[in-house]
Amino acid sequence: MRVNTGLTVSVSANTERWLSELRAGRAFGGSAQSTAVAANFSHVQLFNPVGSLITIIARLATVSLAAAQNVGIGIYNTALTTLSGNGLNLLSGGAAAVGEVRTQVNGAALGTFIYLLDLAANDPKDFAAEWLLELGAGEGMIITGGVVNISVRGSFLWMEV
Repeated sequence: MRVNTGLTVSVSANTERWLSELRAGRAFGGSAQSTAVAANFSHVQLFNPVGSLITIIARLATVSLAAAQNVGIGIYNTALTTLSGNGLNLLSGGAAAVGEVRTQVNGAALGTFIYLLDLAANDPKDFAAEWLLELGAGEGMIITGGVVNISVRGSFLWMEV
């Protein structure tokens, strides 16, 4: 797994790469909502399944919270329990993604965080770079709510190479 530090990214080259992958049918999007459950933290994950032959390059994560709380965005390399679906191809009519969007509520907050932020309710925030994370087989990116009993919505854009 590689994490973008933002120090050596060529914006124009990476934007061209994104457009090229989109036109080739290798750019995807997906979202899910993890519902509020008493005494549980909500999680949404972009996961590259074990045994996958592709690499996921995450480009964007968007987070929206039902109530003001802190949120963590990071790494969690175990598939969450509920498969919300595979990503939708951003080239209309293209094949579905290998990458999965998953959810889970849990008594403990899951993940090792890269970003920890305080966010307002119903005020979506984008975490975008020319790439955020690179996920190999069996690796995942997670959005974790920092307060129990509050739903979390997460959306992702990524390419599969």
